[in-house]
Amino acid sequence: MADFRVKLMGLTDDPQLLSVAGALGCFEEKSAAEIYKDIQAVVLSQGMAKIKPVLKNSFGRGHGSVGDQNHFIFSIEDLPRAATLQLCSPEYLAHLQQSLRRASASRGFYLPEAIKKSGLSDETRRILSKSFLFYTSSTQEGDLPKEDARFPLPLYTKTNIQTAGNARELSHLWTMSQDKEVPSVVKAVVDEMLNQAKETAPYLFEDFGFNYERLAWYPSAQLFASTNEELQDLIRKRGKDDDVILLGPPQVGIPITERGIDKAVKERNETELANLKHIHFEFLVAMSLTCWHQAIRQRTWDHSVEPIYDAVEDALNSEDRRMIMPPSIKKSDFSLEYEGLHYSMLRHYNKLVKDGVSKCEAIGVIPHSLKIWTVIHVNGWNAIHSIGKRTCLTAQWEIRKIAQKMAKIIKKELPVLGKWAEPQCITYGRCPEPEDCGYYKKKEVE
Repeated sequence: MADFRVKLMGLTDDPQLLSVAGALGCFEEKSAAEIYKDIQAVVLSQGMAKIKPVLKNSFGRGHGSVGDQNHFIFSIEDLPRAATLQLCSPEYLAHLQQSLRRASASRGFYLPEAIKKSGLSDETRRILSKSFLFYTSSTQEGDLPKEDARFPLPLYTKTNIQTAGNARELSHLWTMSQDKEVPSVVKAVVDEMLNQAKETAPYLFEDFGFNYERLAWYPSAQLFASTNEELQDLIRKRGKDDDVILLGPPQVGIPITERGIDKAVKERNETELANLKHIHFEFLVAMSLTCWHQAIRQRTWDHSVEPIYDAVEDALNSEDRRMIMPPSIKKSDFSLEYEGLHYSMLRHYNKLVKDGVSKCEAIGVIPHSLKIWTVIHVNGWNAIHSIGKRTCLTAQWEIRKIAQKMAKIIKKELPVLGKWAEPQCITYGRCPEPEDCGYYKKKEVE
């Protein structure tokens, strides 16, 4: 029996009929509401036989918007964080994830059958248990923040998540999860999500051909890919420059003026705000897997990510083992233990692979402290909104540090925009957080 539990906790009423009504409404004089009523009558008298051909000839021919006219909301419990990294990759799925900044890591860890059946099962349990003991002792005895103590926890740490999406993006998620490099537990979670959605709307998820066409989906960053040669070449060439690197001068599609940007921010003018989407910055960024959990959920940042298998391979052969250590731990009595955990988990991954466990099953023993590289596309609106959110003093320290470096670069490259690349209270004119640090009031005085 699987450790995780998937529950389809909500969905639009009659998801198939709504999609069919919308599809037919593109070609008929009647409104979708009128068509929906007619279809309901047909289904009552003749069953669902009339539904399948409509979906086959619309969604099945690549008309993706038909698959968007529905919604499924899942509650998933005790899935490993490796799985949530996959779930959060498609940009048109939405998530609310249990935060280990605040919730405790009390659910333990998952182990795949491949490790359980290996001769290294007991050793794996001991090593992963040590990371949880570190989490407990450093937070309870050392009074370190949970958001920092979680860094050595493995990708197989169990968590909870609520995920919402439509048939098109669930089909996308399922297809990318069938790739051979994806851990089996990730496939199992996504399979169960699709199976439960299929029970309520079988024809929305039937493979008609073009509705499972990979070219038709907005591409997602593939953390569990076998390779990304272009990105690896870029990392080799530029990865030593800094941990936040602007890859070229900003591209400005629509000319920007100080008056236009001030109008966008101060007057909340959406026309001018939309213009900001045509300003482009490309950053090469290094971050921990902990931080990647947050960055990937920033859905308006476009990502291309280094495959995790390449990151681990490089970590095994590099002097610093690609370890990111929170400042609070670096200056504590737990720093040496933290470093030892990081190294031992990397070495154990390598040992598992040499023992015959596939990389995709061994990968879950890797700690969240591992550094990976990603290319992030930030547009002008992101420079104001998402960077404003992430530079707030309440943001997690690592994503805040990255956002602050991005903001500094934007200020230098495009000062007229950069003056608004500030914590969110500056753009809003007030603090949206429970506790007001007063930053925007100090800026007013300056």
